[in-house]
Amino acid sequence: MISNLIIAGRGLRRSPAFTVAAIVTLALGIGANTTMFSIVNAVLLRPLPGYQTDRLIQICGTLRNETGSCSFLAPEVYQRLRERLHSFAALAANQYCRMNLTGSGEPEQLQGPCTTSNWFQLQRAQAMLGRTFLPDEDQHGRNKVVVLDHGYWQRRFGADPKVVGKTLILDKEPWVVVGVMPPSFRPIGITAATIYTPYVVADNPHGLLVTGRLKPGVSLQAAQAELNTAAVQLSHENPDWSTLQLSGRRVLEQVTGPQRPLLLLLLGAVSLVLLIACVNVANLLLARSVARQHEIDIRVAVGASRGHIVRFVLAEAITLSVIASLAAVAIAYGGLRLLKPLTTTLPRADELSVDFRVLVCALLLGGIAALLFGVLPALRSTQFSRVAGMRSRATSKSQGILIAGEVALAFVLLMGAGLLIRTFVAIRTTNLGYNPRNVLTNFLALPPSSDGSRGAGAGLYGRIRERVSALPGVRAVATASRLPMFGVSISMDVHPEGQPERRNEHVASMDVVSDDYFRVMEIPVRAGRSFTPDDHDGSTPVAIVSESIANRYFSSKAIGKRMILPELKFNIDGGKDRAAEIVGVVGNVCVNSVEDCQAEHIYLPEQQNALRMENLLVRTDGDPIGIAKAVRHAVYLEAPSVPLDDPQTLEERTSYLTDGPKRGMWLLGVFAGLALVLAGVGIYGVSAYLATQRSHEIGIRMALGANFGDITGLIYRSALFPSVIGLAIGVGSALWLTRLLKSLIFGVSTGDLRTLALAGLALLGTSILAATFPALRAALSDPAKVLRRE
Repeated sequence: MISNLIIAGRGLRRSPAFTVAAIVTLALGIGANTTMFSIVNAVLLRPLPGYQTDRLIQICGTLRNETGSCSFLAPEVYQRLRERLHSFAALAANQYCRMNLTGSGEPEQLQGPCTTSNWFQLQRAQAMLGRTFLPDEDQHGRNKVVVLDHGYWQRRFGADPKVVGKTLILDKEPWVVVGVMPPSFRPIGITAATIYTPYVVADNPHGLLVTGRLKPGVSLQAAQAELNTAAVQLSHENPDWSTLQLSGRRVLEQVTGPQRPLLLLLLGAVSLVLLIACVNVANLLLARSVARQHEIDIRVAVGASRGHIVRFVLAEAITLSVIASLAAVAIAYGGLRLLKPLTTTLPRADELSVDFRVLVCALLLGGIAALLFGVLPALRSTQFSRVAGMRSRATSKSQGILIAGEVALAFVLLMGAGLLIRTFVAIRTTNLGYNPRNVLTNFLALPPSSDGSRGAGAGLYGRIRERVSALPGVRAVATASRLPMFGVSISMDVHPEGQPERRNEHVASMDVVSDDYFRVMEIPVRAGRSFTPDDHDGSTPVAIVSESIANRYFSSKAIGKRMILPELKFNIDGGKDRAAEIVGVVGNVCVNSVEDCQAEHIYLPEQQNALRMENLLVRTDGDPIGIAKAVRHAVYLEAPSVPLDDPQTLEERTSYLTDGPKRGMWLLGVFAGLALVLAGVGIYGVSAYLATQRSHEIGIRMALGANFGDITGLIYRSALFPSVIGLAIGVGSALWLTRLLKSLIFGVSTGDLRTLALAGLALLGTSILAATFPALRAALSDPAKVLRRE
């Protein structure tokens, strides 16, 4: 075989045009696959950094109306699970906290996980400087310690090795730095952390993200069985947990789960590009076999066996694939850089790289490609040696079948790309119920109020809004507990006064907003009124509800009706269950996705329910980012100790709605475009080969009076017939395969006729264009010269 490879290398060197065309075609196909595999490998396949992260399980609580979602667990549930579960070596919990750093230097808003004391131990993580938390530091009075993230330690403290032991003023209280994490530490499920603080579970009502480490020898299935038993037991102990279900999910799956369907689909789609590339190279090798038939006949004449001829042709295929695989690795390196704008929002995007696994993948793809495009030409070469007079017809038939195949594959890709393009456009043009354009957003968190009153917080928010409203270019300002599709939400059981309480049956989102919120967000008021300054603390409690609540519970006549509001443990001074009068009905807004636009919302006035943490929303006349510095300065003048987070437009904060479709649209569009180009090149190659092989026939036809149209029609028919057959096969295949896109598309059906027609026209146009130059060259040739040459 080695000698065959050496001879194949020499033969390829003598045919540079063929060699370059084959290597470039293969490198593009293998390179596209290697690039996509690099992304899938980094996001889905490579284990999370850390010690035995495949044994880490996130425990999710799902209610009956939240099937499939992963909800935080109530603190009481977490504490009881720690006592009852035996499948886990340890359970740890965390929340996501924001704190204001004041004192020395510029005030700053910090964010990061606040955790139980064993959270670092669960991950087998050690501090680079100092230590992590002691076992009792998640208890009341012992929790004023902080561990710094490595990146924040470098940025804020200049990598000071003596930072351990220093005191930071966080939310007006002293906290002691006890450690700094190493740069290699990647907290499970957490991004953009700056600090880590202990979480006193007993003092907080917030839900918890619970993670456990399986004991050695315990499977996830066994742990799930124990979780099911625990859920049944808990449902009998507390009516609030009557519909509780517990599920264990591997942390890697939980982190990357939403991206899995699209990435695997794209990996499957790009494999079609490799198949098309293999078809093109197979066509090139078939044509090359005909041109070298004299050489093959001589080899047979001097005693070469059929196996020897097959090995000789396969040696050429292997040589081409090895060189193309090496070039594909370089394409993968460049491809990851070019795709960076599309991959930055992927989980684990910072881990994208070409590692050993990717290199092995490139070589395996090269080997598979060599078999795919080398076997048919190799077998055809042995048939030629026996039946030389039929070689042109046999080659033409094989090439026609291959062209039909690559046209069908290209059509499937074009159809998929078209559907994702239309999905992206549909999402961008969907009425979300509010207008995200020209709105600047900042998150601000007040330190605990010195006098413990709700009025103090509401008053400060009001003064901040007043200052920001006076800035040039500002149309309106509001504050709100959450953004329409992003942020921390407070949920409550929908409970109209006089109706039986529905525990966990139907939960509405509760949002605390200022008077101008609906004006800033441009949410229409359908009935009644917005909040006014008269809706202050001490006045009649009021609420505004979404149309979905008004229709479901009040038959669209909600004004003047009353609802029972639960105790708000999240606000500045707490509250009690009380009835609130509905004074307005507003339009529904989409939450979480553009397909969930009937979610139920209850809005409460800020002056009656002020929270510590709110979003500042500024609607502007022009680009919102242009006034970000002025807004920050205005807030500083009113509240020097209340820092803002980094400003973002509302469009940026809600961009996750289109991230997936946008990523799929561009990647599948690139693959479809590459497939279209390769199909065009393949059709051109076959058309040129047919024109050359039939040049003698064409010369005779022209000598007998055939005109320009007769000759071009002859070439067009030979090239376009397999393309039309391929289109017919492609339509049937696409209608079946695009069903896999059903969960990824919006506003368009998988069998959309417009997309199907455009994909078909694009391929037909490419086929006609590819066959035009060979057809013109044949029709404009001099028949006398052709016949003399023959």
